[in-house]
Amino acid sequence: EALKIPFRVMIPDIDETPQAQEGAQALVERLAQAKADLISRSHIESWVLAADTTVSLKGEILNKPIDERDAMAMLTRLQGQTHEVHTGCCLRRGDRCILIHDKAWVTFRTMSKEEIEWYVATREPMGKAGSYAIQGQGAYFIERVEGSYATVMGLPIEKLIPHLKSLHLLKTWVLLPD
Repeated sequence: EALKIPFRVMIPDIDETPQAQEGAQALVERLAQAKADLISRSHIESWVLAADTTVSLKGEILNKPIDERDAMAMLTRLQGQTHEVHTGCCLRRGDRCILIHDKAWVTFRTMSKEEIEWYVATREPMGKAGSYAIQGQGAYFIERVEGSYATVMGLPIEKLIPHLKSLHLLKTWVLLPD
């Protein structure tokens, strides 16, 4: 919406379970590509953009929580730590496929048990990698972000824009002084 590109949201039904020995980068790239592949089969003439984001703490993938207890455990582990956020996106049309990956580092401040319970009770962590949304109330816990904020939100826009421009999917304007 911010880039003024018309789009339609479609949610592909794919298994997001990490494969054995699969790292965070490989996971998000595989899932983004699988999502784009699935949707593009029924939308052959359209450009399909799919993305996937995950959190990694000391090499361990922290995907979406399975329940509130899992969300509590993830947030407890993330507090006072710096973790990696990996986002992969795939831009596909027919046989043309562009795969993008970006990584950012997010540091959480130390949180009380009551703060974590309050946040989990908002339900915002459910369905979010690492059990938080940086663009929502989860921002309350963030001490520092190194890298792209957009990548942490789930779409590495800084890396995506050059591809959108080269494919003529993004209009550019030149602003001239009065």
